[in-house]
Amino acid sequence: MAKELDETEAVRLYTEERFTLRMVAEKLDVDHHRISRVLKKHGVSITRKNRLRVFTQEHRDKISAACKGRTCWAKGKTLPESFCRANMKGRMRTEIDLDQYADYEKLKLLSGIISRHYKHFGKNDSTRKAFLDKFYFDPAFNAIYDRWILSGKDKWYYPSIDHINPKSNGGNYELDNLRFVTWFENRAKADMPMKEWDEFKQKTGTTSRLFVEEIMK
Repeated sequence: MAKELDETEAVRLYTEERFTLRMVAEKLDVDHHRISRVLKKHGVSITRKNRLRVFTQEHRDKISAACKGRTCWAKGKTLPESFCRANMKGRMRTEIDLDQYADYEKLKLLSGIISRHYKHFGKNDSTRKAFLDKFYFDPAFNAIYDRWILSGKDKWYYPSIDHINPKSNGGNYELDNLRFVTWFENRAKADMPMKEWDEFKQKTGTTSRLFVEEIMK
């Protein structure tokens, strides 16, 4: 015989106390599927939003052990670079030795681009490493990156990946079709192929301190 259930209390715990289904079930000593049926019967929408979460002491101890030694960024402090590198490696799910890229901030920017273009550069370690090796040591990227840092990270200098032959003209994401320019130059170039853009600048005398050739002088 099924245990008698106080349906009003079940609804109250879920709607007013913001208990989860399993917490209500545990509180009333019944199966959580039964709680679900009761809530639906009373027209209560089941959602995970704003649900109360209660951690066991064992769970709390695990969290405490995992966080031991960390510095709280929320208090204006930063985590050790070694931790950040390990965290990056975990997020990327990579076996690449990231320590070979000594400048962590530069590595972070490039790994962010890999993440944004995951289907092109992030599917496996081979494509990730090819991207990192090409651009981490690329003179144009480094010149733009250094100028961006010196400018106080002015958005116009932000290193922006550019298609030599634009996608609108059949260009792809092969590494030999990619280069870095500033965010400003990428916006100005728009859908022009690189050759056409260079010819346009020469014919019109268009120059800017934000163009890659000026930055690399």
